[in-house]
Formats: sequence, C-alpha cells, structure tokens
Amino acid sequence: MESWKKICDDFFEYLKTQKNLSEQTALSYSCDLKHFLHYLESMEIKGPQQVNLWIIRNYLSRLHEADYAHSTISRRLACLRSLFRYLCQTGKIDKNPLLLVRTPKKVKRLPQFLYLNEVQDLLDKSWGNEKLGIRDHALLELIYSSGLRIGEAVHINIGDIELAMRSLRVKGKGEKERLVPFGSSAAASLRVYLAEARPLLTKRKNTAAADPLFVNWRGERLTTRGAYGIITKYLKRVALDRNLTPHSLRHSFATHLLEGGADLRSVQELLGHSRMSSTQIYTHITGDRIKAVYEKAHPRAKERKGGG
Repeated sequence: MESWKKICDDFFEYLKTQKNLSEQTALSYSCDLKHFLHYLESMEIKGPQQVNLWIIRNYLSRLHEADYAHSTISRRLACLRSLFRYLCQTGKIDKNPLLLVRTPKKVKRLPQFLYLNEVQDLLDKSWGNEKLGIRDHALLELIYSSGLRIGEAVHINIGDIELAMRSLRVKGKGEKERLVPFGSSAAASLRVYLAEARPLLTKRKNTAAADPLFVNWRGERLTTRGAYGIITKYLKRVALDRNLTPHSLRHSFATHLLEGGADLRSVQELLGHSRMSSTQIYTHITGDRIKAVYEKAHPRAKERKGGG
C-alpha cells in the first residue's frame, strides 16, 4: 500500500506542474492536508481506499464543532476535493468519497478598507531618512497605488518596473501576468528608495533585472510574512480600533477608484480578478456610502416629522 507521504508528494508535484498552483495556495493546501492526515491517523485509516463518505463527514463535523472559520472549512474541503479527484484520475481509488459532500454556503463579508483621511495619515506623514522607513513608505505607496496583493508586491523584480512610464508587470494568481500603472507619489517614493535606501540595504549600487525590488534589512528579498508584519504595524498607527489587514490597502484601492468614477470592468483588470463576481463586492461598499451621503445631504431625503 502506497504511503500517504508518497501520495501527498505526488499530488503536490501534480498541482505545481499541471495546475500551476500559486505558492501561497500550495502552502495553504499543505497545512490543510497535514491536518486531515492527522485526523486519519487518529481514526487508524491507512490508505485512501479506506476513506469513505462517513469519514469525510465526520471530519467536517469536527471542524464545525471546533469552531473553525467558514473560510477555513471551505478551503480544507476544496483541498480534499482536489486530492480525491486526483486519486480517482490516477487510479489510486475507485470511487470519490466527496461526490455527495456539499460545499457549505459562503457567508459574504464586505471587505475592510481605509477612508481617505486614513490613507493620507498613512502615506503623507514624515518618514525621515532611515533606510527601512524609506523602504516601507515605497512599499505602502506602491500597494495602494496599484492595488497589489502582498505576495505580488514582494515578488516584483527590478526588471518588472518602468519608472519613466509609471507601469509595473505583475504576476498574479496562477502565474498570470498583468500590466498595472502606479501614480506619481508612488513613483517619487520608489525613486528615493532605489537611489538612497536599497543600496544601503543590499550594500550594492548596481542592480540586475532579476534582483528583487523590495529587500529586508539583510539585503535579501522581502518575504510575504515580512511585508505583512510591516504593513500591519503602520495600519495600527492610523486605525488602532479598526480590524484592518494589509489586504485592506488593496480593498481601499478598488473602493476609491469606483468612488472616483472608474468602471467595474477596468477595476477588475487592474486587480487581476478572473471573475467579475470577485470585483462586484466593491459595488456594495460604494453603494452604501453613496446612499449615506445622499441621506445626509439631500433636503428631502430625511424622514419628515409631523403630519402633512
């Protein structure tokens, strides 16, 4: 009987080579599979042929009882669907135990974003001449200016950015490339970072096209985790009482574009969304805010008091 380790190794090789899975999704799937295999071990399940519908439903029930987030349960179920579909396709199992398992209904949550005054507080403050502060300012400016995901920002190379044209080549989910613009403020902060801070961090003045744009204090490529921690630190300074994450900068980018009159299709292209439904959630935010402004400003919007 083939070991679970061998099965998982082959499965991840398949995802990387055949399905072009992103690094972040592969990491999430790896953690999810470890959790599932630990459960199978506790149930003394030795191989995939022994996994049936009851085993899967019992596992999902345990996740619900342990009060895991809906998004976590959905992701783990998606991981298992991919695994057992692969096992069927490769002839390692005869029947897929997940065919009768429903995906739990998704709870829609409106994304958190920064208000314009919060963005100004975040980006327009004095950063000083300290090299890491200059780098952080450039990172924040670029993410807000282009609506980048954190993972996209840290994977930018020197050769991907065109300062004169204020444009950037980005690899998004599934290694899909897109060209995104960035504003004059981001360009100015990047010029300062490239001229003054980055050479001090890398201890080299010369750069190559394949060199990372954003580096850590050792001069190595900044990691997703590192960037996440940096941005979280600054967000807490401007909105300590709000539940903001680094992804809130991307949400802010989309929200402010739509509020400024951008069409939904253009915002979809800039964000790198493959489906319009992913972008349409921002219309709920802007719609609610427009309604609030209307009700506050229009003389006949408020409920009239007294009889007519």
